[in-house]
Formats: sequence, structure tokens, C-alpha cells
Amino acid sequence: MPKLGMAPIRRKQLIEATYLVLHRDGIDDLTLKKIATEAGVATSIITHYFGTKEALIADTMSDLVGSLLREVRDRRKQATSTIDEIVAIVDGNFAPSQVSPTAVSAWLYFWSRVPYDPAFDRMQRICDYQLRKYLAKSLKDIVSKDEADDIAETIVSLSYGFWLQFAHRQGDFDVARAHRMALQVIEARIQMAWQNNLHLRARTSLTNQDWS
Repeated sequence: MPKLGMAPIRRKQLIEATYLVLHRDGIDDLTLKKIATEAGVATSIITHYFGTKEALIADTMSDLVGSLLREVRDRRKQATSTIDEIVAIVDGNFAPSQVSPTAVSAWLYFWSRVPYDPAFDRMQRICDYQLRKYLAKSLKDIVSKDEADDIAETIVSLSYGFWLQFAHRQGDFDVARAHRMALQVIEARIQMAWQNNLHLRARTSLTNQDWS
């Protein structure tokens, strides 16, 4: 009989094994037997905790998305300014847990299934919504809502693009350089939006004076 409190530990162990086998062998050769061997357990343990391979994969992808949101959330808690909060989102996307070879393989598989799997699509929407919510809160006093949306798209697009490059060039891809480039682009985008807002406020003020 399993020990009390063993279920979360065992489930995490099996999810970690799924990451490893997915990265090593690819989704087409991902079998319960291989996962069980990697985890050092019997195949029946997997079916006991997850039921099916599909359920295990779904839980693994949920863990993947959750890990990104945790990375961002934990960094935002330590932020001491609006800019730090925005940087926290970029930093979370480039955290070691997100750019490891196993994580990149999992993200690539996840994105390939989002257009075809409603459960994956829902996870992606939740992830995007939460990141946009963080950005909207941080940017509300600096830029307009439309500009905040544009900045959010920039962050997501940069992250996805760098991840794809990393997946194809793992041997010679400089993650630190990619992180730095992403921050530079975001900084320039925010500065431009902020200056545009200042100019707009100045023009509005002059217009109001003309009417007074």
C-alpha cells in the first residue's frame, strides 16, 4: 500500500521522467515502458497515478506551463519598481528551468499541439492571459492599454523566437546573449511608448489651452 503523501512525489517523478524521454526519443517513441524504466518503476505505477499515456503527457504539459508562470511570479514578488516587474517577465522566460534542453523539447511539442488539442489550447490561453495581466498591471501608469498589448506581443514573440533558435542550435546558442537582446528590445519599446505618451499629453494640454 502506498505511503501517505506519496502521490505528489510519485507524480512529480513520473512527470520528470516524461520530460527526459520526450527530449531523448521524441513524442513518436514516447512509451509508458520507457517512462517507467527512466523513473525506475513498474508500468502499472504510471497507470495507477495517471490512467493513460495521454493523461500523463497532458499533466506534464500543465507542469511545463505552470513552471513558467511560477518563474515569472516569483521574480515579480522581488521587484521593487515597475521596470523590475516587466524585466521579471523576461527573466522568467529565460530562467534555467525554461531554457534547459528538456524544457525546450517539451515547449516545442506543446506548441505543435496547441492548434489541434483543446486542452493544450486552453493552457496556452491561460498562460498568455496571466502574462498579459501582469504586464497590464505594471504598465498602466506608463503606457496606454494598446501599447501595453504591443509590448506583451513583443515579449512573447521574442521568447518564442529565441526558444526556436535554441532548439535548433543548442550546441552554439548563447542564451545569455539572447536574454540581453530581449531586454534591450523591450527597454527600447517601453521608452518609445513612454515618449509618445508624453508628446500626446503635451499636445492635448495645448489643445485644451486653445479652447479655454
